[in-house]
Amino acid sequence: MEDLLFREANEKSLPVNSISIRDLLAIVFRRRRVILLSFIGVLAGAILAICLLPSSYEAQMKILVDRERINPVVSTEASVVQTNRDLTLDEVTSEVELFQSRDSLEKAVVDCGLFDPKNPGVLTRIKLRLMGALGLAADKDTRIFKAVLALEKNLHVIPVNGSDLIKVTYESHSPTLAAQVLRQLGDLYLTKHSLVHRPTGTSEFFRQQAEEYRKQLMAAQTQLVSFDHETGVVSADFEKQVSLQKVNEFDILLQQTRAAIAETKERLQTLQSQESSLPSRVTTQVRKSDNPQLMANLKPILLNLELRRTELMTKYDPTYPLVKEVDGQIAQTVAEIADADKEGVREETTDQDPTHAWVRTELLKARADLVGLEARASVMSGALRRMQTRLLNLDKDSVVQQDLLRAAKASEESYLLYHRKREEARIADALDQRKIVNAAIAETATVPLVPDGLPTGVKLILSLVVALLVSLGAGFLSEHLDSSFRTPGEIKEYLDMPLLAAIPKNGH
Repeated sequence: MEDLLFREANEKSLPVNSISIRDLLAIVFRRRRVILLSFIGVLAGAILAICLLPSSYEAQMKILVDRERINPVVSTEASVVQTNRDLTLDEVTSEVELFQSRDSLEKAVVDCGLFDPKNPGVLTRIKLRLMGALGLAADKDTRIFKAVLALEKNLHVIPVNGSDLIKVTYESHSPTLAAQVLRQLGDLYLTKHSLVHRPTGTSEFFRQQAEEYRKQLMAAQTQLVSFDHETGVVSADFEKQVSLQKVNEFDILLQQTRAAIAETKERLQTLQSQESSLPSRVTTQVRKSDNPQLMANLKPILLNLELRRTELMTKYDPTYPLVKEVDGQIAQTVAEIADADKEGVREETTDQDPTHAWVRTELLKARADLVGLEARASVMSGALRRMQTRLLNLDKDSVVQQDLLRAAKASEESYLLYHRKREEARIADALDQRKIVNAAIAETATVPLVPDGLPTGVKLILSLVVALLVSLGAGFLSEHLDSSFRTPGEIKEYLDMPLLAAIPKNGH
């Protein structure tokens, strides 16, 4: 460096002088008054600032964002499956923005009294008095707005890298106020988190819907009971099935009865034809014998006729008519005696024919059965028609009843759905009231015991160093700005000629 200076000096034909420690000390001694005044002024200002300016306290709080609680989804589905996935950086960033939302900051400013501090510092009191004396005191809204801006400046919300934690710090001149502001902001954040992540008014909405469907269910049940009383049908569909089964059974029985009637009629005709062809009685015994009484009657008659012929022959010829008449009577009597002797007496014994009796009995029974079957068929035909008519009515009643049942069932399902949703919303409201949400204060704000920044001793040492450096800088600056000659070397260098003598300023 010195070689370079000498080379440049030789090129310009100007002498080059190096600055030594003695020259620096000479400058300090020459500008000792400026340096001393600057040192005292800067040091006094720094000490005054340390004493007057209040210490800054930084309170800290940490928030954990998770997904342990799954909020119920506002849906008509009975249950909606939600997957518990990890949080993304965007979601954590959204929570950061949610924490430092303007309305929460404004409420914290009002609740904690940041817009009108109760114990302001010295500088703040002086500023307020000056502004009040000048008539420039701001109104309440303006003070609140400025306090919100100051809170935004001193509030730092930073996501912790690689985790679901959010670190929140706030600087204030009061340690208690710093912790109070963070606690208030934490409570406001949890409340806003529950309001933002779950729609408001869901509990009341589900309650109204449940009450509405309960009324519809009661009305449908009342209609159903009235319909049952009017029609006398408890379960139209069940009774229709039973009636249909009975109609089928009655129809089968009626067909069987009609078949039995046709069979009975055919049997009756057969029995009637058999009855007409069969004799009612049959000969069971035949006995033949002489007829003594007849013989006893005919023989005396024959004897009398022969005696009379003999008597007539004594008087008349054989050709006499009277004799011929008696001969004819004798011949007839002889023939009768011969016939009686030939045939004898025939005795026959008869009895009732069992086949005819059985046919007649079956005929009577068939006639009685026919009457009963026809009466039964008539009654069953009437009953079947009535049952078919009732079946048609039950079919119509079943349509109406099923419609009423569907309406009641739909109202019941809707009522149970909204009742369950109301319970879920009520549980969610209870969790919100207890601040059991997907965000928690992992580390609550505590009152800082030591101020933020350097200790007072370190500040004083730094003040001494700064005052020394500033005073030296002021001395060297005043030396540089002074255009007068201070040493014979400067005169010799400036005039570029030999210096013969130098007279000190103080005459010595």
